[in-house]
Amino acid sequence: MAMDLLTFKSLADFIKYIESLIESTRQQLSEHLRRYDEIKTRAERIRNIEEVFSKILGTKPEAVNEIDLKGLKIIIGARPTDEERVLSEVIKSLQDRLNVLMRIRKLIEPLARSLGEMSGMIIMVETMNAIPIKVLLKEET
Repeated sequence: MAMDLLTFKSLADFIKYIESLIESTRQQLSEHLRRYDEIKTRAERIRNIEEVFSKILGTKPEAVNEIDLKGLKIIIGARPTDEERVLSEVIKSLQDRLNVLMRIRKLIEPLARSLGEMSGMIIMVETMNAIPIKVLLKEET
C-alpha cells in the first residue's frame, strides 16, 4: 500500500490529473482485455483436457509448476489458464480503479465549478496506490 501526497494549484489542475489517470487506466484495461480475449480460447482448451484427465483418473491432477516463495508465487512454464487467471484479476482491479476515479471526478467537478479559481489556495491530495482518498483545501502561506 503506497501512500503519497500531491499538490495542485487549482481544482481544475486536480481534475486534469484525475482525467489523465482515467485515460491511462482505460488504455491499460483495453490492452489487458485484448490479451485476455486472445488467451481465453487456448485456456478453455486446456481446461477441457484437464477435465478429461480428471474424469479418467477420478481426481484432479495437481499443478507442479507453482512454487510459493515466502508469499511470492512463482509459476514455471505458465500455461494459458495461469495467464487467463492473472489477466482476469488485473482486469477486475483496473475496472474497480476506473470506477473509483470516475466517481471522484464526478464529485470534484461541481466543487470546482462552484469555487472557480481560488486565489491563494493550494489543493493537497493524499493518495493510496495512486487513488485520491483525501483532499485538503489549504490557504497559501
